[in-house]
Amino acid sequence: MRTLLLSTVAFAALAGSAFAADLPSRKEAPVYVAPVPAFSWTGFYVGADIGGSFGSTSLHSNWSGWNSHSVDTSGVMGGGYVGYNYQWNQNFVIGVEGDFQGSGSSNTWSWVGGPALVGLGPNLNVYNVKLEENWLAAINGRLGISYDRALFYAIGGAAWGQGKATVGGYSPSNVWLASVSENKDLSGYDVGGGVEYAFTPNWVGRVEYRYYDFGKYNVYPWVGNYTPLRIETTVNTVRVGLAYLFSAPAPVVAKY
Repeated sequence: MRTLLLSTVAFAALAGSAFAADLPSRKEAPVYVAPVPAFSWTGFYVGADIGGSFGSTSLHSNWSGWNSHSVDTSGVMGGGYVGYNYQWNQNFVIGVEGDFQGSGSSNTWSWVGGPALVGLGPNLNVYNVKLEENWLAAINGRLGISYDRALFYAIGGAAWGQGKATVGGYSPSNVWLASVSENKDLSGYDVGGGVEYAFTPNWVGRVEYRYYDFGKYNVYPWVGNYTPLRIETTVNTVRVGLAYLFSAPAPVVAKY
């Protein structure tokens, strides 16, 4: 009898364990975590920047007592930019960008003497030329390689600007002679490169270097018989910027 009772209890325990194994689990389902979508550089963007402008101007003349001289200009610049990026093949980014920059870059150079004054002997007048850079603008193409939120790019295209040259002078007795100022609209090209980083899906910072070449232009002094003062200008700029990227909507990820 005792043996029969023990066998019955053991059988009941085994049956209970098997029945419990067939019951559904009471554990909660794991919380769904959507995968983080890869960052995309595709989209329109608009931004503002500020930096420094460093120009190198070569002056050429055959009436001033010297043949050529280099004048370096520098100043603060700032403006805005707008463009569009398209990312393809995961890491490559192409785009187009336009920008406009106001500039305060300037410098003045002075010299003594020039052609002898008829009937007055040696020319001891003091002459000076002030060079100013008013603004820069460009329409460029961009080509870059992205590493998630970082983008390294090259930039280049057509550039325009406005330079101003003022030529004046004093006599040995410190009498103001005359002066002439001319604004010159310039055209040329620019090339450069930079790096951008997306701090958020929409806010993108950048550091950029750009080189401009505007070729040569002439400024005519106040004395009509003098030949022109030929000016050749190149500009280097370094700037930092912040832009808002209107990125494409993120793809919808199905939840199961």
